[in-house]
Amino acid sequence: MRVVNHRLIRDKDKPVPFEATPNQSGVITPRFLVIHYTAGRSLQSTVGWFKQKQAKASAHLVIGRNGDLVQMVAFNRKAWHAGQSSWNGMDGLNSHSVGIELDNAGELSRTEGGDWRAWFGETYKDKDVLTARHAHDGPGAAASGWHVFTREQLDVLTEAAAALHDKYGFQAVLGHDDIAPRRKRDPGPAFPMDALRARLFGRAADEGEPDEEVCETCGRPLAE
Repeated sequence: MRVVNHRLIRDKDKPVPFEATPNQSGVITPRFLVIHYTAGRSLQSTVGWFKQKQAKASAHLVIGRNGDLVQMVAFNRKAWHAGQSSWNGMDGLNSHSVGIELDNAGELSRTEGGDWRAWFGETYKDKDVLTARHAHDGPGAAASGWHVFTREQLDVLTEAAAALHDKYGFQAVLGHDDIAPRRKRDPGPAFPMDALRARLFGRAADEGEPDEEVCETCGRPLAE
């Protein structure tokens, strides 16, 4: 993938499908990449919601669980994905970042039958759920269920993020929970943030250490 005129282009010069959202504003110079989960039913439902003015929210890219991609805002325009946010003394990350939404049900609750339920009623089996405590919860907090990300969407995310980093030279890759920790919990503990940062910025910090075994689905170390 590569970026041309602030649009994401796939192989053979084929642009990623573009569905414009009205929820965008002025010109920006991206300095950060911010990762979100949609907490929604599907790629299509998220794109449809972002196309409505009443949503008052959007993202530059939405990635489906099968690896499908939709771009909704040019990368040099402000998408409304971060809300009230700050990082290292900088407020309003919408003005400084590209936002990517991953189709994912997010944090889940246990049902009486032992499955896991999303806020919108869909249920999931244990094989699709990581049980973990969010890093921002206190030490005594109970673990929650988190919908795992698929290998297809993580592979596409990594490729898109690399193309964006080549173009804009990001200073950091952040989660929504990093820039709005009192309000947001996405992308949560099922997202392999360390692995993505390592792919984009290199592994100098742990060079020479043996590779860890990781979950093939969510990318997290099996020792966790």
